[in-house]
Amino acid sequence: MARKPKLPSFFKVLQSDDFPRQLCLPPALMVHYNGPSHCKCALRGPTGKWWTVGLEEREDGFYFCEGWQRFVTDHSLTVGYFMVFDHQGGSKFDVTICHPMGCDKRRSIGNSVTVRPGKRPATAAAVEETSTGSIVFRSEHPCFIGILGKNQYRMNIPKELAVAEGLIGKERVMLKDPNGRSWNVKLRLDEKEHHGGRLLMTQGLVACWQANNILLGDTIVFELVKRNEMEVHIFRTGAGGNMRSVVLDASSRVKH
Repeated sequence: MARKPKLPSFFKVLQSDDFPRQLCLPPALMVHYNGPSHCKCALRGPTGKWWTVGLEEREDGFYFCEGWQRFVTDHSLTVGYFMVFDHQGGSKFDVTICHPMGCDKRRSIGNSVTVRPGKRPATAAAVEETSTGSIVFRSEHPCFIGILGKNQYRMNIPKELAVAEGLIGKERVMLKDPNGRSWNVKLRLDEKEHHGGRLLMTQGLVACWQANNILLGDTIVFELVKRNEMEVHIFRTGAGGNMRSVVLDASSRVKH
């Protein structure tokens, strides 16, 4: 029996005109490939649904081909989308899709992708995987990290960020996922003394989790792109239930 491919995670920005037909995989990635020259890969999109895509070796590299066009069509992908393919073992990948949100300048350096804002409000985020396998998230906007626990009905917003960004006293905040879908989430201030007046996101969270198939142990970066709007970036638990280590670059934290 042929060995299944074993690949690390990788990042792609959709730039070439032929991406709806095929996707060329990074050459450095294929150094780790030890599987057959033609095989089937399973891609899990943000909704949790699986797509079967053919992996094909050609003279100039490896490509996602058969089935890729259906994946592109079903997710309405266009030039400028930023995609993270998170290897889940074997030939399975979780795919995180980030909308360009009007950005007009993109730069790819190794495994790091930086998106710079255009005229419209946009996220200017960069994601980089380090040599140790951890993920570094950078943004010009304030961010915080949440990990989905057993209580999926609420998520704590760090008090320091809530105060600095004027969220205290607000009733709701908008969450947007990588596909541009949004949820109006209720805010509740927990004024119990032993909680130190923490601010919680409550009603509306579960709908966001379910739509994006966010599961126990998954890491979410919340990026406050506007005073009452957050973009969510999802980093899924790895194969075997191993949690991904996601850290914020210093520039992404609350500034005084």
